[in-house]
Amino acid sequence: MIINKAFRFKLKPTRAQAGLFSQYAGASRWVWNEMVAERKRAFEEAGKSPSMYEQMRRLTTLKQEEATVWLGTIPSQVLQEPIKHLQRAFQNFFDKRAASPRFKSKKQTHQAFSYPQGVKVQANQVYLPKLGWVRFHQSREIEGEIKRATIRRKASGWYVSLICEVDISPQPACPTPDTTLGIDLGLTDFLVASHGERVATPRLLRKAERKLRQAQQSLSRKQKGSNRRHKQREKVARLHEHLANARQDFLHKLSTRLVCENQAVIAEDLSVKGLARTRLAKSIHDAGWGEFLRQLAYKCAWQGKVFHPIDRFFPSTKLHAACGTLNTLSLSDRHFQCAGCGQTVDRDYNAALNIKQQGLLVVLAAGQSDSLNARGLALSPATAGALG
Repeated sequence: MIINKAFRFKLKPTRAQAGLFSQYAGASRWVWNEMVAERKRAFEEAGKSPSMYEQMRRLTTLKQEEATVWLGTIPSQVLQEPIKHLQRAFQNFFDKRAASPRFKSKKQTHQAFSYPQGVKVQANQVYLPKLGWVRFHQSREIEGEIKRATIRRKASGWYVSLICEVDISPQPACPTPDTTLGIDLGLTDFLVASHGERVATPRLLRKAERKLRQAQQSLSRKQKGSNRRHKQREKVARLHEHLANARQDFLHKLSTRLVCENQAVIAEDLSVKGLARTRLAKSIHDAGWGEFLRQLAYKCAWQGKVFHPIDRFFPSTKLHAACGTLNTLSLSDRHFQCAGCGQTVDRDYNAALNIKQQGLLVVLAAGQSDSLNARGLALSPATAGALG
């Protein structure tokens, strides 16, 4: 199976190379803005926008005009990439998956440009066409064949992202009830597992709020256009970048451990976008549920293991896993007494057990008859307590 893997490293460019990076990123941004303006202008005048290939032909014409002859100093592939990205952005807009493409500002911290080919790596150096060899911090081995590279500036410096084609042959997993994990995501505990493990929510944004607030208040007092405002803006950006890196580190380490320790992972198919419209929006975004589920899905696929999301409307919390009684609960009920058997139940642990049992009905029944699962038990989506 061929997959794409991304490897990101921090670059160590010379002063001259860093200057060229800024120049290439600026040219890429200029092409994007010019082509967005052309599409909008043509649509207003004729009701039809130019195609990607028509805009690439216009790019060739622009290189010959006196005002834009400087475009000839930039690799043609670097200039063509924004047009390809713009085509994809408009397609996403027409398919109602994204908003209409907007103009990009040179004041943005994140500046970037891409190479679709011609990139090579030797030891701790990466070769970029027309830029030569650039040193980087090689924190891990690069796998597969390099297909493209993106150079991106963040608050902490320049980074290169290498997209590589990797051939993997995962061994098919054989999940059993003992090697299947059900997980319930929450805000009090980030994760409660069906085997009893609890992972505390790191609350990274909440812990950094005071420092962020002070830095942003300091930024608001700086005069616009001043050197001090520019330095303070970069300081705020570095704080946000550190926060994002810490969250990614937590999610990657946890998802990798869970996938390595189990043959199947069962979780709820949460509507994170819908939950983020509630009064808990800040905490939900801080937790990173959507990214965590995405990581579980692709890491299971890479290792040949099973990731199964159950229906978000399945009453995993209210259904008592032991007796199958459906209880009435409020959000504040962290423990409840089952109306059927009278047992005191931990809300989150009970939900994790139900999620595991509901997932097993599908996972173990694969390839079996429509009415029985792999253990010969009847398939019943609303029945709890059928599996141990």
